[in-house]
Amino acid sequence: MKNEKENISMRYWDYFCALESDLKKISRYIDFSDDNLNTHSIELTRLILSSCSEIDVILKEICFELDDTHKPRKINEYQKIIKQELPNLINEKINIGFSFTEVKPWDSWNKDKTPSWWTMHNSIKHQRSNYYKEANLDNSIKAVTALFICINYYYKIVFSKSLKEKLNREVTWKDVTQILNSDINFLRFPSDYYISHLRVN
Repeated sequence: MKNEKENISMRYWDYFCALESDLKKISRYIDFSDDNLNTHSIELTRLILSSCSEIDVILKEICFELDDTHKPRKINEYQKIIKQELPNLINEKINIGFSFTEVKPWDSWNKDKTPSWWTMHNSIKHQRSNYYKEANLDNSIKAVTALFICINYYYKIVFSKSLKEKLNREVTWKDVTQILNSDINFLRFPSDYYISHLRVN
């Protein structure tokens, strides 16, 4: 199945991997703990702006793949489509590294509210001098994990369209994560989304 990469553009995945690598590098200098969630910096500003810009792009792509008549332009318009057609996306939990608490970046969509990290991203983007401190570790983590979820859902849709007939079955999350393999693995879904290579004799 790894050959499927040859037939489908991996540009979104490659870009995400670059952002994930940047987040992992940041963890060398800022301990990922509750005590440091308000830590802010230029690098975290760049990370949150880059991640949210890519989220906007990939959510448009997801909505188009679901139905090419969809023409959403704003976060609340994405939310309506995703909540109706991909409700599981909203409840995804992401693990970071080995010790940080799992994150549910899209959870507020369950209450039809825009995620606070997205609102802060817009404030940072348009009024940076007033909202510079909101470019913090907490909002950056949520933005990158939100992008991780969206990227994986996008490729699950795309791979399902191209692989379902070849496999003669539905494409699973284990199929998707096997194809979308990287050397970073700093962000991860729950373990049952992955093929286990651990063998105990």
